[in-house]
Amino acid sequence: MDSKTRLLYWLLNASRGGPTRVKLLRSLEKKPANIRQLSLALGLDYKTVQGHVKILLENGLLDTPQKRYGSIYFLGAEWTDNDYLMELLRGDSHDGENGENGKKREKRNKIE
Repeated sequence: MDSKTRLLYWLLNASRGGPTRVKLLRSLEKKPANIRQLSLALGLDYKTVQGHVKILLENGLLDTPQKRYGSIYFLGAEWTDNDYLMELLRGDSHDGENGENGKKREKRNKIE
């Protein structure tokens, strides 16, 4: 794995904001959108989405024809050209029994 792929993997899987960034990318795989549309679709605060979009843009995972208010965002070449990363993150990295840290969640019995 090259250094760029390691950095992208860390941004999406090992960092604290990784799960949110993966949700943004998965949403944009379905349909390009602006920040407001993404925040409404994912139930996230506008500023939260704006911050994550900035990080994804800086690292080539997103692209936009114009960087201004209301810009539509598309998946960037770093995402679409990196088969290893796409396959890895389309798995169960952030779903199922694993929490945001990748650690197993404890199953708790509900006491009624």
